[in-house]
Amino acid sequence: MERDEFLQIRGLCKSFHGTEVLKNITTSFVRNEVVSIIGPSGGGKSTFLRCLNLLETPTAGSVIFDGVDICAKKKDINLHRQKMGMVFQQFNLFNNVNVLHNLIDAPIRIKKTPRDQALEKAVGLLERVGMAERAESYPYELSGGQKQRVAIVRALMMDPEVMLFDEPTSALDPEMIGEVLDVMKNLAEEGMTMIVVTHEMRFAREVSSRTIFLDGGRIEEDKPSHELFDHPESPRLVSFLNKVL
Repeated sequence: MERDEFLQIRGLCKSFHGTEVLKNITTSFVRNEVVSIIGPSGGGKSTFLRCLNLLETPTAGSVIFDGVDICAKKKDINLHRQKMGMVFQQFNLFNNVNVLHNLIDAPIRIKKTPRDQALEKAVGLLERVGMAERAESYPYELSGGQKQRVAIVRALMMDPEVMLFDEPTSALDPEMIGEVLDVMKNLAEEGMTMIVVTHEMRFAREVSSRTIFLDGGRIEEDKPSHELFDHPESPRLVSFLNKVL
């Protein structure tokens, strides 16, 4: 069966103040797969993820999404961002409105979804992640794990084609990590395409179909997760796994 490579990265480079952070990265992603991106801090993982929806503008290279090079001038990046859900480390919820208002704002304002439809969808998604009883709560009343589950629902409200996760559990206390990973596992089982920058090696190994090891701004290894973890080839990856496993 032909691979549906709906997101293609070609020769991606990114520099900050003359320092190369990403160095000629080429890879692709197919629908319904879960890809984890692992590697040491400072290796370029989050920068790479943020370049996929142009939260960081690449210095060179192409990001081809649904056949369109979104790096090209005059492309409506906001239109493409609607198809890419993004979940950040620090939740980025609006503290001055309750959970429901956090969820329905973008669909109503950007997609012109009728308010009653947006509310119905928000309640349904909250039920899926075990948060229905907190619909009227404000973010400051929630635990870190609850905030991150709301942030995931907020991204799902836009019906994205792919979900981008930037270390979604790194700001959480250990006992809250599991509840967020459970939601992500359920999304994976439902066929959601996911690209996940993570320090959770167990998630990468057990849930991801594929894992990319990024170090020094380069892809050192990119292969099926079980193969990468069981038979690492790069000495740098061997060293990294020895420290984190």
